[in-house]
Amino acid sequence: MRALWGLLAAIGLIVLALTHLGAVVPLGDALAVLRPHVILLGAPVVLGLLLARLGRVALVALAAVSASAWFTYSDWHGSADRLTGPGALSIYQKNLLWNGTDREALLQDIRASDADFVTLQEVSRENAAIVEGLADLYPHRQICQSAGNGGIAILSRHPLQDGQDGCRAGEGIILARADLPGGDSLWIGSVHLNWPFPYDQARQVPGVIRGLAALDEPVLIGGDFNMVPWGSAVRQIGRAARADRVGGYGSTFPGFGWFAPLAIDHVLVPDGSAALAELRPRFGSDHLGVLVRLDLPGQASSQ
Repeated sequence: MRALWGLLAAIGLIVLALTHLGAVVPLGDALAVLRPHVILLGAPVVLGLLLARLGRVALVALAAVSASAWFTYSDWHGSADRLTGPGALSIYQKNLLWNGTDREALLQDIRASDADFVTLQEVSRENAAIVEGLADLYPHRQICQSAGNGGIAILSRHPLQDGQDGCRAGEGIILARADLPGGDSLWIGSVHLNWPFPYDQARQVPGVIRGLAALDEPVLIGGDFNMVPWGSAVRQIGRAARADRVGGYGSTFPGFGWFAPLAIDHVLVPDGSAALAELRPRFGSDHLGVLVRLDLPGQASSQ
């Protein structure tokens, strides 16, 4: 029994360590999706080690599980949830699902949101009606075609510049510069990453980071990251954009049911912003939408 518990502890600690190493080991981000499960399983393993009189191993396991839980909790809650007013800007993020249904309900919800920007993924031929149906509210748009389930897009009330230079569909992002009222400007990004290992999310992330690192103005990003908040892809992109994720852990992809309620659709707002996130229904997609209202740094005090 001592050997069995020792083996279980060793396997668990290796898996737990890998969930924190997604930036260097692509398998790590795939395992990071299940990190909370590994942490929860740590409790009976520690107890088993104690019953097997492996006190030192139990102490190491307890320390590792506790540290992992702390780091995960710090990413569980968005760091920009400080908005108290209506917000000067807003963004509606949605993965449409390439063959989604209930498009009229989604159109009405986007209209009712009165968002300044809409970031979309899986903009397929079947979903072209959504883009066209919003043309009166969002006359400015950039659409980046990509292989697979459709392109990624930015719809805007405000003029967009540099959209074609920012078309990086193969890397999973489109970037456009928005001219805001009053002479200010803001970069808008729409992200659609592939699933992590064995798919090629790890190959996409460096390209996304290169595109973001070249920008010298604030960046607002909405997207389907196909990664939970504590995964390395979300953290790396946030650092490159100098942006914070908004919202707690709200499942936006319920496809795996109660076993893995995944929060993989995120909005990142410029550092120092005050923001508040609200989940929107699926409306025929397999993803929920995310509506975020925000004040850029300095906006709240000037209203």
